Amino acid sequence: MKKIMYSLVILVFSALNVNAKIWRVNNNAGVVADFNTVAAAVTAATAGDTIYIEGSATAYGGSGLNKKLTFIGTGYFLSGTNSNTGLQANPYTSVIGNIGLDSSASGSVFLGLDGLGINNINDAGLGADNITISRCVLNYISIYWTPRAGTLADSWNINKCYIGNIYGNIGMARNWNVSNNIFVGGLDMSNTNNSGNVVRNNVFRSGVSLYNAYFANNIIYTTINFINVVVKNNLAIGNPSGFATYVGTNNNTNGYTDVQMFQGLSGNSTDGQWRLAASSPAIGAGLTIGAVVNPDAGAYGGPDPYKLSGIPNIPTIYSLTVPASIPSGTNSMNITLSTRNNN
Repeated sequence: MKKIMYSLVILVFSALNVNAKIWRVNNNAGVVADFNTVAAAVTAATAGDTIYIEGSATAYGGSGLNKKLTFIGTGYFLSGTNSNTGLQANPYTSVIGNIGLDSSASGSVFLGLDGLGINNINDAGLGADNITISRCVLNYISIYWTPRAGTLADSWNINKCYIGNIYGNIGMARNWNVSNNIFVGGLDMSNTNNSGNVVRNNVFRSGVSLYNAYFANNIIYTTINFINVVVKNNLAIGNPSGFATYVGTNNNTNGYTDVQMFQGLSGNSTDGQWRLAASSPAIGAGLTIGAVVNPDAGAYGGPDPYKLSGIPNIPTIYSLTVPASIPSGTNSMNITLSTRNNN
């Protein structure tokens, strides 16, 4: 049954890149896969390959990364009231560990993973560029694991994630897009050499420090520390330290409560609680983005909103029925499956 299910997924993606290889990582007992750890898969893969990390009750561990690869997991928070229960045939998530990037990993993609940690390792003064992390539980990003002031990470896209912390005031971050995330920890992009960073449509439960950035359509709870930052159409729960400077200009407002702003945990999953309440002041309060006029503020607003449970935007099989046995001599069998696209 498992071979049939995953073969169908592989067929879908083999048409996307005929030159790259797809690898399976699975450590469940009785399942035959290419590897049972992330590290082994990374060692065997060639730049441009895709590694599928299948759901398991046991974590797969981390790895160093010195080549461009795509990692795809099954999502997270797959159970709970009003979550995405039942949208994956396998209810377990794809829990991995820390990934240490060097410059050769530039262009890598991380999608649908649980427990991910990113260390942007300083190798010969270079940092990894063009990194995409989307629909992941992201424990942390350390922009520079080995501090060197002249090291630069350019054009990272951190989108639709449930995030612990991003910190890296020592290293430089330029042209980052940090959008539609839920931060339960803080964001520190305060290096004075930073530039071109956009932080938009997030929810911040902890402090935010920025230098040379654009900050719009966010909902914040705690202290902000901004230098050379454009601040527009943000809302605050209570009166966070540092935010009063911006209130009354560029549609920045404060003094709201949790109950006014969000649906709350009662009757909602871990990430579902951050959806806006029916009469939330954040509805229609955002700055226009492209063709989206007056979007909602917060993670669920804008042209590319947060998606519950981080299920990757690829076809998934969420129901599969296969006969328990087949009579000897039978040359066909009936299989019933249900699939959906998770865009």
